Amino acid sequence: MRIAASLIALMFLAACAATTPNSAPQPSGPAAPAAPVTSRLAQMLNAAGRADAPTQAEIVRAFGPADIERQDGAGAALTYRYNNCALLLLFAADSRNAMRLAQSYPSARRAGEAAPSLDQCASEADARRRS
Repeated sequence: MRIAASLIALMFLAACAATTPNSAPQPSGPAAPAAPVTSRLAQMLNAAGRADAPTQAEIVRAFGPADIERQDGAGAALTYRYNNCALLLLFAADSRNAMRLAQSYPSARRAGEAAPSLDQCASEADARRRS
């Protein structure tokens, strides 16, 4: 319970953009979106919460260094800021103490805009990585 409260607190602390009261971030998890996932980065994000979720080191190798990084007990949070998307990634230690992606939250970078999907954030991350 303490870890969950810490991760939620990290999520609020690491938020990069102000959101309107009706635009809460949509969590990803085992229930992946119906649309087919095309990029490797999107597949990594959609694996959040599963036993085979990527480790924190794998995420950093794929996405590059985070804009904001926080460590709190058995949890960690990475925030990536792109032009139209802020991506909050929460990690929790697995049974072997490997930090695995537990949740991912995309949000808009500007107040009043709708939150992008994980696939849109992954596309923006891929574009930045290739440039």
